[in-house]
Amino acid sequence: MDFTRLTQGEKIAGVSGIALFLIMFIFDWFGLKADVAGFTAEGSRNAWGSYGFIDIVLFITVAAAVGLALISASQTDVGLPVAASAVVAGLGILSVVLIIISIISPPDFGVDLSGTGIDHTRKIGVWLGLIAAVGVAYGGWRAMQEEGTSFGDQADRFRGPDEGPGATPPPPPSSPPPPPPAQAP
Repeated sequence: MDFTRLTQGEKIAGVSGIALFLIMFIFDWFGLKADVAGFTAEGSRNAWGSYGFIDIVLFITVAAAVGLALISASQTDVGLPVAASAVVAGLGILSVVLIIISIISPPDFGVDLSGTGIDHTRKIGVWLGLIAAVGVAYGGWRAMQEEGTSFGDQADRFRGPDEGPGATPPPPPSSPPPPPPAQAP
């Protein structure tokens, strides 16, 4: 493997993917803080303990970002129907959107908190995770630019040459056969 062959976008995506993976384990992302009768109790969880499904999407994003760097460094052709950089950019954008939604509406950890003195807290991990996910999305987009491709090009490539906008139109229908000659009575 020759990591000097990586483009700037592939480096950014790979490093951001590794950072996101570490941030998911090391840092707390969300917590609950209870103030009841003068006593304060607080608990928090990392990304794996906070989410039920989003953590899997984030892990797939990490795998794609690191995989992009490893594929490029090893000069392996995997024969994907679309560019790996487009996959990384798309997953990065999806991860950013999911993290922003969870910042706006934090996970409840399966506890009904209505009418109680319990507050949701956002920890440093969710902010660092957001930055790392933005890095993955930007790295994937930049790698696409360095390859000279776009999402539209990849959509056309995925559809194939005979489908979608810009495709050659189908041939016109053949004309019906002429009617048989009329016979005299």
